[in-house]
Amino acid sequence: MMPDYFKLPFEVHYNEAVEITSLEFMSDGNVDRFANIKIVRQQQGNSINPSFICRNNSGPELYCCITNGHDQVQPDWLELLGDDDLEINYATNLKVLVDGVEIRFEELSDEELDEESQEYVDVESMDYCGYSGMMAFELEVAEPAYLILDASGTRIKVDLQGYVLDDDGEPTGERVFNPEDLHDQEELLDYSSSNMWEATADWVKAVINEEFPGDIKLSFGFN
Repeated sequence: MMPDYFKLPFEVHYNEAVEITSLEFMSDGNVDRFANIKIVRQQQGNSINPSFICRNNSGPELYCCITNGHDQVQPDWLELLGDDDLEINYATNLKVLVDGVEIRFEELSDEELDEESQEYVDVESMDYCGYSGMMAFELEVAEPAYLILDASGTRIKVDLQGYVLDDDGEPTGERVFNPEDLHDQEELLDYSSSNMWEATADWVKAVINEEFPGDIKLSFGFN
C-alpha cells in the first residue's frame, strides 16, 4: 500500500539562488525594555540552493509547495535545513521607533548619518542585542527543483509533476501524484502563507514575548 504522502513530513529543495532578507536588533547600552533598542540591521542577498522541511504536513502544506503557492516568503511551517552558501550584497541600518504601542523601522536621516551632526547615530559603536534574528526567503519568485516525500522514512525524491526521480535526478515512469488531479480538492487550499510584513511582525512579537514581557502591548506597525 502506497504511503499517504500528503500526511507525512516532506522536504523542499531549490537548485538556485533564492533572495533573502535578514534582520537583527542592535543597541549601545543596557536594553531592559524594547524602547532601548536603537537599530535594526537589514541585510539582503542570496541563499544558494536552500532546502526546507515541513515536519507537520496535513496535506495543504505539500500542495502549496507543489504548486508554488507561497505569498512572498516562507511560512512558519517550513523550517530551513541548510544551504550551500549565503551571499550578502546589501546592508543598511534602520532606526527603531516606538510611538505609543506601535513599532516602526525608518531610514536614518541625513543628520543622523552625519558624524559632524549632534543628531549623529554612531551605529559602529553598537552591538547586536543577541536575540534571535529573522531571515526571510523570497520563495514566491523561486521554484523548487524537487521534493523529498516521506522525509523521515522512505525518502522518495520526486519532481513537481509527481514523477519519481532516479539517482541522476531524471524522471522515471513511476508517478506518485498528478498536480492536475489535486486542483479541485478544496481541502488542499487551506494552507497558511506569509508576506514580508507578516514575517517581520511575527518576528518582532516573538522577541517581545521572549525578552520583554512587560512590553506585550507593543506591535509592529502596518506602515
